[in-house]
Amino acid sequence: MEESKPSLGLFFISLSLLFLAGVLAFLARQRYVSIERVIPDGSMIAGIPIAGLSPDEAIERVSSVYNIPLTLSYLGNPIRMDLRDNIDIESLRKELESGIDAIYENNSFIRFLSGKYTQEPIIITELRFNDLSVYIRNFLEEEIVPRYDIPAISVQPTSGGFLAGHEGNKLDIEEAIPLIEEARRSGKAETVELPVINMDEPVSNLRNLAVYISSVIDTWQDKDQITEVFLSDPATNRSFDIARRNSEELTPEIAFTAASTMKLPIMISSYIRMDTPPNGFTMKTMRLMITESKNDQTDWMMENIIGGPLAPFEVTADLKKLGLTNSFLAGYFYLGAPLLDLIRTEANSRTDIDVKPDVYNQTTAADMGVLMDALYHCDKDGSGLLTETFPEKITQAECSEMIGLLKDNHLPYLISAGVPDNVPVAHKHGWIEESDGLLHTMGNIGTVYSPGGDYILSIFTYHPENLIFEEGNTLFSQISAAAYSFFNPEIRIETATE
Repeated sequence: MEESKPSLGLFFISLSLLFLAGVLAFLARQRYVSIERVIPDGSMIAGIPIAGLSPDEAIERVSSVYNIPLTLSYLGNPIRMDLRDNIDIESLRKELESGIDAIYENNSFIRFLSGKYTQEPIIITELRFNDLSVYIRNFLEEEIVPRYDIPAISVQPTSGGFLAGHEGNKLDIEEAIPLIEEARRSGKAETVELPVINMDEPVSNLRNLAVYISSVIDTWQDKDQITEVFLSDPATNRSFDIARRNSEELTPEIAFTAASTMKLPIMISSYIRMDTPPNGFTMKTMRLMITESKNDQTDWMMENIIGGPLAPFEVTADLKKLGLTNSFLAGYFYLGAPLLDLIRTEANSRTDIDVKPDVYNQTTAADMGVLMDALYHCDKDGSGLLTETFPEKITQAECSEMIGLLKDNHLPYLISAGVPDNVPVAHKHGWIEESDGLLHTMGNIGTVYSPGGDYILSIFTYHPENLIFEEGNTLFSQISAAAYSFFNPEIRIETATE
């Protein structure tokens, strides 16, 4: 019985050692397991350190970095944009778990116990991102565009004239989306300069002016009165020709009595035939013809410069060469001058309109407007209808001289009355008392040299009973003021709704 005591002691000692070994093994296993789920030193995801973190903690850290709001800049205006849940969390978790599993596959518990356990850092260089293009597009279209895009607007009519247009800008959404996506992928709290397209102010719609002038005519002319307006913009070669009676539109190209407006083509025909600059007497005579509308001086120019008793036919022929077939001169201006011919034109052959034009001289608003436009271009650079039709007979210098004479016609009425005093107007006017001793027809054609652009305006009106000069002047000045407002609109005051 005494020999069994050492054996029992050894048993307990062995049992204790085994228990201690088990505890140590358990503790070692626990440490091994804990090391398994901790990301090794030096590990990084897209440059973000994640060492010592669990996978959930690492993902949270990366998300916190990449969920920093972006600042978008629209022409200097900062805009905050939140882009959460942009990282593909599931793919990141799988890649991280795969890296951790690989560490265990290469390191057994036995290697851990033997001290040969190694942990290579997990390096994930690129993140995968969810497709946010739809979200970004919706944000840009719903939040940015309505608030910051400014449409380009042309000159617009108002009750008192015209408001100036302006340039515009709009977000280039297709270019902006990849820029925002790239900034999001970078993980930096940077400002994204949004690409903005600048848009020029649209060319003003001349039709708006035509409609506006139509309303002016309807407001200021009498019942059964007929008014025709031709306007051209030499900068764009756009024009319109409108005619109105009793608030209704008429077909334009109406034959009106030309009266003294015919002195414009007489002056041009005179220059066509002068091979040398006019002498002092001729220039004085021509000046009186234009600035004071003197008939005697006009007849002298036709007889002595254009030549002979048939000079009116020469003027008419020149007009036809220019394509102005509805205008003619069939006699001199002096009282009792013989009618050289009864000239029929497309305009005076109309049966729907008859404003009883003078058989001696007739024209249309368009013919005179086109002629003034031709003189304008010739003066500017020697181009246009006049020099093309009469090469080597009309020069730029001669056209400039004619424009100078027309500018010296300082009539304070009609077209001139509708523009500021300091705005030059090269124009010729015309009206005449007819056989009943009353005024029925009035005309004025001219070029307005305004700050906002030059334009040609030709206005003719006919009153079947009696055209009161003051009322006719008001009509012309109102039409002129409307045209001036279009080319020189009031500065637009921006509002929050624009």
